[in-house]
Amino acid sequence: MSYLGMNAATGLRITGREHLAQSITKILQTPLATRVRRRTFGAKTADMIDTPANGAAILQLYSAAATALMLWEPRLRVRSMSVEVEADRPGRIVLNIHGEADTGDRIENVSVATTLSA
Repeated sequence: MSYLGMNAATGLRITGREHLAQSITKILQTPLATRVRRRTFGAKTADMIDTPANGAAILQLYSAAATALMLWEPRLRVRSMSVEVEADRPGRIVLNIHGEADTGDRIENVSVATTLSA
């Protein structure tokens, strides 16, 4: 089964990896309880804005992201995560997600980077 969607920025049709990356970003950037008919959609990652980028906060970020992705993105099996703190933009973190994805045609290895910032 091939997944078909629309690019939120351009309105053009997207499939496969592009659709998966957009879904992951939408899940991680949506605060919990903000969707009217789907209150449990989203992740606690949005609540972590303004949290110091120390070891404990990064561990909480991994946990919040993994939990939300397991719940809301059945196409993705997360294998590992890593973060990059942008030195030139304080408070901005890039979360790199590595795993296997069922993009419709086959299962493939994917790496998705999503930016979380204040």
